[in-house]
This record gives sequence, C-alpha cells and structure tokens, in this order.
Amino acid sequence: MSGTELAGALQHLSTVLDTTTLPLPLEGVTEQRGIVSSLQHQVVDYLLPRAQRLDAPLLAVVGGSTGAGKSTLVNTLLGSVVTRAGVRRPTTTSPTLICHPLDRDWFRTGPVLPGLVRTDEPLTDSRALQIVATEQLPAGLALLDAPDIDSVDDENRRLSRQLLGAADLWVFVTTAARYADAVAWELLQQAAERDAVVSVVLNRCPPEAAHELTTHLNEMLLARGLRAQQVFTVPEQDEPATGLLPPELVAPLRQWLGHLTAKRGRRHAVAVQTLGGALRHLDPQLRGLVGAATRQQEALSDLREAAAQEFREAASLIGHATSDGTMLRGEVLSRWQDLVGTGEFMRGIEQRIAAVRDRITGWFTGSRKAEEVQGAITDGLAALILEHATAATEQAALAWTRTPWGQVLATRPSDLSRPEPGFADEVAWLVRSWQSDVLSLVENEGTGKRRRARFLALGTNALGAALIILVFATTGGLTTAEVGIAGGTSLVAQRLLEGIFGDDAVRRLAARAKRELDFRIDSLLSAQLARFEERLAALGFDESLPGQLTEVADALRTASGDAFDSLTRPEGF
Repeated sequence: MSGTELAGALQHLSTVLDTTTLPLPLEGVTEQRGIVSSLQHQVVDYLLPRAQRLDAPLLAVVGGSTGAGKSTLVNTLLGSVVTRAGVRRPTTTSPTLICHPLDRDWFRTGPVLPGLVRTDEPLTDSRALQIVATEQLPAGLALLDAPDIDSVDDENRRLSRQLLGAADLWVFVTTAARYADAVAWELLQQAAERDAVVSVVLNRCPPEAAHELTTHLNEMLLARGLRAQQVFTVPEQDEPATGLLPPELVAPLRQWLGHLTAKRGRRHAVAVQTLGGALRHLDPQLRGLVGAATRQQEALSDLREAAAQEFREAASLIGHATSDGTMLRGEVLSRWQDLVGTGEFMRGIEQRIAAVRDRITGWFTGSRKAEEVQGAITDGLAALILEHATAATEQAALAWTRTPWGQVLATRPSDLSRPEPGFADEVAWLVRSWQSDVLSLVENEGTGKRRRARFLALGTNALGAALIILVFATTGGLTTAEVGIAGGTSLVAQRLLEGIFGDDAVRRLAARAKRELDFRIDSLLSAQLARFEERLAALGFDESLPGQLTEVADALRTASGDAFDSLTRPEGF
C-alpha cells in the first residue's frame, strides 16, 4: 500500500483544521466545534502516523468508566504492577503506555500522540504520557491505560476520547453494574462508525449471572448495530492485595490479543480495518463541517451586507441632498441672499452680475457677510452629514440585533450603535477641508492672464461661494417658492462664474467640486462602516473555509481509494 498521497491529503486536512473557526453561535455549532477538535487530534494522533507506516506497532487503548478496573486488568495482563490503580478518583493521572522494548522508540519519539509529553515516571499532568517498556508484551502491540471516560475531571474526559481516537483497537472495560451506561454506549457507537476493532470486557461479573449478562450485552450490541470482535467476562473478585487478578481470569483476553498480533498479516489486517473505517467516517464529518462553515459564511455575509446597506443608503441620501437644491434652504440660502440680493432676479443677467459685483466687493476682503456665508455652509453641510451618518450607524447596529449572535457583536466589547467620540469634529473638519479644496480649484482656474483682471475684481472667496452654491443648486426637493428663489440664485452664481471662466470650465469645476465632496463623504462613511467590519474580522473566520474543506474532503476520498487499491477496498470508496 502506498500511503504517500494519502499522507499528503491528511497533512493538508490537518493544516485546514488548524485554522478552522466557527465563531458564531449558530444552531448545532457546539457539536461541529467538537468535531473540529476531535478531527484535529485524530488526524495528528492516529491517521497520519498510521497512513505513513501501516506496519508500525498496533496501539490497543484500554478505556472505560470510573472504577471499571482498567488498570488492574492491564497489570494482570502484564503479570506485574505497571500502572497504578487506587481508591482516589480519578485514579489514572498521566496515561501509561506499555510496549515491548523493540517498539519503545516508535512510541517515545515517533509521530503517535505528538501533543503528549513523554515521561518515564507517572505524573499528575494528564498531558504527559508515561512510557513503560516490558518484554511481557509481544513486539508489535502496545497497551495504553487511558483515563476514565466519565471522569469528574474535564481534561481527563477529553483525553480519554482523544486516546480512544488514536487506537488501532479498543479494549473497552465495563462492569456488570454499569455496562448499560449511556456514556459507554456513546463511545461504542463512535467505534462502530469508525469500524474500529473492539473487544468488550465485562468485569466483576457474578459467576451465576455471567451467561445472562453476556447474552444481554450481545443483544444490546446487536440492536445498536455494533460489532465487537469478542466479549470477555472477568468474574467478580475481592480486591487483590497484590494489585493483580489471578492470571487465568484474563487468559482469554491475553490469548485474543496475542492471536491478533502474533503474525504480521494479522496486525496488518487490524490496521487496515481501523484505518479504513476511520477514513470512511471522515467523509460525512467533513461534509458536515462544510455545511457548518457555509452557514457561518452566510450569516457573516448577512451581517456585513446589513451594515453596508445602511451606509450606502446614507451616502445616497447625502449625495442627493448636496445636489438637488436641498442645501439651499434655510441659513445657507438666507446668507447668500444677504450677499447677492433677492428682489432683482427679473433684470437682464448682465445687469444682475454687475449688481452682484458691487455687492460682493467687500466680501472677498474678509467682511462679516463672507464669514456668515462660509459658516452657514459649514454648519448646514456638517449637520446633514452628521444626521445621516449617525442614523446609518444606529440602523446598522439595529439590523445586527435581530439575531442573537448579531446582538452580541453589536454591543460587545463596545456599543456600535453610536459614532465614536469626536465624530462631529471629524465631520466639521471634512466640510472645512472641502471648502478649502473648492477655493483652491477656483484659485488654480483663475491664474490665466486673460482672466486675471476679472478674477481679481471678484476674488477667490466670492467665486468659491458661487461654485458651492452651483454644486448645491439643482431644484429637486424644494418647495415651489424655494424653487424660484434658489433657481434664480443659482443662475446668478452660474452666470457669474461663466463670466470669469467660461461655460466648459464652470461645468468642469462644479463636477470636480462635487466629486471631491462625494469622495470625502464616502471615505468618512467607510470609516464608520469599518468599525462593523473590524468587529466581524476579529472573529477570525476564513471566508474560503467552505471551499477548502470541500477540496480536502474530495482529495481525501480520492487518495483513500487509491491507497487501498492493493487491499480490500473499504466500503464506500
């Protein structure tokens, strides 16, 4: 069997799983997160090492419930006390792996269970793995005494499942009193799904009830579609002072283990069966993760789009308000009228421009009216931008609160429903900067010699104000009365500018000024939207994850089929 391609696909899977996050608390996500963690361990602890070396020693994990007598059983199989059992619960601290001296290097420095620190002595650290070499075990087989599957210690419970996931074969120990426990059957079901080689030891079995209990246990296994290679019974005994049971009580189990491992072909068959089953079980798990990742992607996309939509709407409203005449209401229009007059719109336009020139002679030299027009534009435009930007922020946060996960994101670690402190100052600075840009446009356009005299007669400030009025000037959104006033006022501003710069230049200046304003507003709103996007980015979800998982699942399915071509092909490949 060539495992190179399979090992490569598994390594790719390991890389993808290492970066897999499912951050949103969607329905079913807790289970899927558990699958990610379980697969991470199984790939690194078992699948990769076994795919790379099918002829490596088999690992038999002895697992079971608290007080089932796992350690005593292991010691009896070995004929000496190697792993300590006791009355304290949980009894097993650091798990103990026992192997033949010839296999010691494989388990001590090899790739199996790389996340556990190796030690020669028992430790209280559950993340350490004690390695014991003894000739009481045949070469090619190791026993691992695992923590209790129902331990009161969370870490021990997690570790017991991790170790069982790394096993080539299970020796599952239960008792006559506890063999129907739900936790045990949950794990046995997982073993069946992986087609792992399993034996069940019914420990502390009253001799007179042995047949009845064994029959019932086999019926339960059959009813759940589980297939144990063997079911062994160990009669009930007083607690042995030596820590060992009479050897004849475990002789059938010892013989079975010896039979499985005595010949290379049998060991090979065990490795192939469990590896093939584990690989088959990967596919539905990965497909489930693809679905979970897709749901995360869609939920995050919905949140992102909900926020973006509010800010697009704000940009659109501001864009219309700064080009449809809305800004010529109120104070801006009033101050402009103070500057150019309001009662002479029906005169000839050249006469009107002459009158305007007379009125604004003092404006560009810094008169109070000039400051008032400038201030009215600043205040009006800033108020407009602030109103819509604040509303967009509020509505974006509100949209998020319509889902439980969005509500958390909208409020933690800080409230997104209000702009950050200093936002009003930022808006005011934007408006003043834009006004300065407009003055620069006018100044640069007026540098030609032929235009110089007319330009100086009116001045940069006056022409800049006229250009801003023209940008705001179209009459949509105004009342009938306002249309007449604003339309006439904008016409004066337009003709005034055309008299200095010409028709084409005025159109170009107005378009440039509007683009500059829109760009600044878009940048401002984008910065506010970025607060929402940064909140999503902080979750660390990779948008390409569904595609990556699909790709690696397909690659594994192909590589698994190719790798098993020379063997009995596992069902489903």
